[in-house]
Amino acid sequence: MPMVAATAVVAPAVAQAAASELPADVQSAIKQGDYVKAQEALLAALKGKEITPTSAEVLQQAMLLELIRTTDAEVMSAYAAKSDDRKKFLAEFAADAEWQELYLGCGLVPYKTEVGIDVLYRIWKDQKGKVKNKGLAVALASVWGGGETDPNPPILKKDPSRYNPVWRYNFFQKNASRMHPNYKNLRPWELRFTVGIPQQDWDDESFEWALENINVPWDRYDYACWAAVYTDPSYFGDSVQGGMYNYPYADISWAEATHRNGGVCGAMSHLGCVAAMAHGIPAYTVGQPGHCAYGFRLKRGDWRGGFGGPDGGMHNRIFGNQAPTSYLLMETVYKDDAKIEKAYRHSYCAKALEAMGDVDGAIAMWKKTLDISPLHPFFRASLHKLMKQKKYSSDAVYTYLSDLIPMYKKNGFAAVNVTADLKDEIAGMTDDQKADLYGKMHKMIAGTPSSWAVKVEDIMKAQSESLKDAAAREKYLSTLFATHMSAEDATTFGQVLEWAVKTYVEGGQEEIFSKAFSKAAASAGTSGKADAEQVKKMTAAYNKAIIAAEQARSAPAFKSLTEAALKVCGKCPVDIALKGSADLSGKPAKAALFRISTTSQYDAPAWHINITTPTGGKCHTSKEEKPYMIVELPERESLTGCIIRKTDGNEGRMTKATVYTSEDGATWKPRESTDNMPKEWVVKFPDGTPGKWVKVEFENAKPDFAHISHFVIYTK
Repeated sequence: MPMVAATAVVAPAVAQAAASELPADVQSAIKQGDYVKAQEALLAALKGKEITPTSAEVLQQAMLLELIRTTDAEVMSAYAAKSDDRKKFLAEFAADAEWQELYLGCGLVPYKTEVGIDVLYRIWKDQKGKVKNKGLAVALASVWGGGETDPNPPILKKDPSRYNPVWRYNFFQKNASRMHPNYKNLRPWELRFTVGIPQQDWDDESFEWALENINVPWDRYDYACWAAVYTDPSYFGDSVQGGMYNYPYADISWAEATHRNGGVCGAMSHLGCVAAMAHGIPAYTVGQPGHCAYGFRLKRGDWRGGFGGPDGGMHNRIFGNQAPTSYLLMETVYKDDAKIEKAYRHSYCAKALEAMGDVDGAIAMWKKTLDISPLHPFFRASLHKLMKQKKYSSDAVYTYLSDLIPMYKKNGFAAVNVTADLKDEIAGMTDDQKADLYGKMHKMIAGTPSSWAVKVEDIMKAQSESLKDAAAREKYLSTLFATHMSAEDATTFGQVLEWAVKTYVEGGQEEIFSKAFSKAAASAGTSGKADAEQVKKMTAAYNKAIIAAEQARSAPAFKSLTEAALKVCGKCPVDIALKGSADLSGKPAKAALFRISTTSQYDAPAWHINITTPTGGKCHTSKEEKPYMIVELPERESLTGCIIRKTDGNEGRMTKATVYTSEDGATWKPRESTDNMPKEWVVKFPDGTPGKWVKVEFENAKPDFAHISHFVIYTK
C-alpha cells in the first residue's frame, strides 16, 4: 500500500483573525473564571461600536461572545471552578482566536455542555499546553459533544478506557504518515468523519487493529468489510441476537473480534467503516430498514457505499441524518474554504447583534452572511427566527421564498426543509402563492440526486392538504407528474407515483390520477401531433414511470402503472411455454415487483411484469459489466427454484450468471452459478430456502446488454 511522506499532519487552520488585546474587564473576569461576568463585559465593550468582521478587535470579541453563548456562561464558570488547570486552559482558549474559529466553524458545536471544552482541555493537558493539530482536536470535541441540533448525552456514559479522545488524537498524530494522501488536507468538519463517533463507532483499539491489519487500495474500501466472514450463528453456535456472540473475544477490540468470529451486517459495516477511518478516510455507518451499511469518501463530494451504502440514516452527520441529502448539502455548504470562513465570521457578528438586542441590525448581518453562504441551514434558521419575531407578512415571506428556493439546485430537499421554519406564514398564503412555491420546490427536487432512502410522501401530503381548493390540488398533482417526469433521477418520480397511487387510485379517485398523469404525459410530447405520435409519447412516459416505480421499489405504483400502460401500448406479444417447469416442485409465484439494473431504448417496461409469469415478457438493460434483474414476492416464502429464459436472438451475450436469494433485499446469498448459461436455465434451491427476493446477475468481460423473456420463481 502506498504511503504518504512522513510529515506531521496539521489540519489546515482557518486564517487567524488579527490578534488584539481583549478589554481589561473581560480579561479580569476570565482570569477569575467568571464567564457570566465576561459575557456582560463583552456586551458592554461592543456597545456603540460598528459590529463588522472587518474589525479584528470586534471580530475577536464577537467570537468569544459566541463561544460563551454556545457553551453557556454558567457551564464555563462551573468548569473553570473545578481546578486551576482548567481555569488556565479556558483563559488560553479564550485568548486564542485561531482555535476558537476552528472550534466554532467545525459543523456541530457542543451546546450548553462542558463536553466540548473538556475534550480540548484533556488534549491540551496531555500535550503539555502545546496542541499542534488544533483542527483534529476540535473535530474530536465536536463528535464527542454533539451540537444544538444533535445533542449527545450518551457519550458521558461510554467507557473512558475504551473511548478516549486523547488516545485518538495521539493515534492520528502518530500515524499521520500512514493516512490516505488527502488526509493532510482535511478541515475540521471533514476530520469529524475520520475520528469516529463514540456513541456508534467502535473502541480505540479497533482503530489500531484496523490500521495494522486491513490495508486495501484506497478506492476499494467498499470491500474492507469482507475482512470478516458473514455468519450467524458464530463458530461457537451463538446467535448474533444473543449476548454471547462475542464472548470468547471479550478482551480484544471489536474489530479483531469481528475478524475472528464474523458477524452480520452491523458488525461487517462497522468493520469496513473503522478500516476507512483508521486510514484517514472520512466514513460513516448508515442505518437502513433491517440492515446496516456504510459510506466512505476519497475526495470532496465523492461518497461511495459499502455493504449497500451510502444511503440511509447517517450515524455521523452535520445537517440532518438522511443520506444522500445530508451529505450533499454538507458538501455544498463547505466546498469553498474561503467563503465558509468569511460567512462564519459574519455569523458571529450577527449573533453579537442579536445578543445586544439589535434585531434589525442582526437581520441585516444575517442577510450578508447568507449572501456568502446561502444554503447553510443553521444560518438560515437564525434569520427566520428574527423574521418571525418581526412578524413578516405572508406576502413578504412569499417574495422572500420565491427568490430563495431557486438557489437550491442539486439540494431540493433542503429547500423544503428550510421553509419549515415559516410554515405559519406559508399557511396564510393564497393557493396560487403556495402552488407557485411548491412548483419551485419540486423543480429543485427533480434536479437533486436522490435514492430510495429519501422519502417525499410527507412533503407531498402536507403540500396537497394545505391547498384549500380541489381544483388546485388536482393541478398540483399534474404539476408533480410533469416536473418529476422530466427528471434525470427517476427515484423521486417513483415515490411521487407511489404516493399518488395510494392517495388517488386506492382512495377511489382513479379518474383524477389518470387525468393528471395523462395530461402530464401528453405534455411531454408535442401538442397538436397526430394521435399515433401522442400514443408514442404516452407509452414513453408510462415506461419511464414504471422504471421509476421499480427504482423506488414501489409495488403499488408498479402494478397500477403497468395496468394503465397496457391500455395504451397493448398486451405483450410473447407467449412461450417453458419446458423446464416439470423439473421444479411447487408452483409459479405471483410477483409484486420486477426490477432491472438499467433500462435502454430496447426495453419494454410495460411488459416487465409478464417476465415473472410462465407466458413471458420483455426486458433489456443498457450495456453493463454486471447487469441484473430482481423479482420481489409479496411475502417471504419457501422457495423451490426459478427458471430464467433468454430472449430469442443474441443469446451469446449472456454466458456467466449467478442466481441469488435474499430475505431482506440487501444481503444476497448465492445459490447457483454458471459459465455457460443455457437458453432456458432451471435453478433448484435447497429445500426450505427462505426468501422474498431473487436476483440473477450476469458477468460480462466488457460492458454488454442483458435481455430475458422469463424470470419465474417457484414456491412450495
